[in-house]
Amino acid sequence: MVRATAQLITEKGWEATTAAEIGRRAGYSRAMVHARYGGKDAILDVLFRSTYDARFDGDVDGDGLHRAVAHFDRSIALYAEDREFLRAMFMLTFEAVKSASPVRSRLQEWLSSSVETVTTGIRAGIADGSVRADVDVESATIDISTAGLGVAHQWMVFGDDHPFDDDLRAVRDRIIRDYGSSGTRRVDE
Repeated sequence: MVRATAQLITEKGWEATTAAEIGRRAGYSRAMVHARYGGKDAILDVLFRSTYDARFDGDVDGDGLHRAVAHFDRSIALYAEDREFLRAMFMLTFEAVKSASPVRSRLQEWLSSSVETVTTGIRAGIADGSVRADVDVESATIDISTAGLGVAHQWMVFGDDHPFDDDLRAVRDRIIRDYGSSGTRRVDE
């Protein structure tokens, strides 16, 4: 069901996708979809809880700087594992821009949590010496939290003519160089 949902989100967007289409794509009748999930919004909840959160969240080992950029590493890994799912997640992210979007509140919650993770990583990095002591936490958080979205948008529009992993890795490496202390500015970690 999650795979069918991701495919349809990539093809049509969330709002244009119906529960019946998801069911057909997954090999279920509309009645079975409603009996199991209750409706389209419940399918989205399953997608976020069991798949999105599980793939993007998690404890990250390492110093504060590497915890602050861990979302880049997870996105690069997901690009290698399941590009279709990653593309669907970015489609949801961009679809959430509309004020009336049904996914907006879910994405706001998830992105707020991600921003907090970056902020916590930067502060921990200043404390553990992996981030330069003179770094402005708020400015660095904005930079690190938003830098990958431009890469994602480019990949969504142009496809693999602009390889997502290479471009995102370049952004990650630049962030490590810009904010890392002299001992942590190596980008090959």
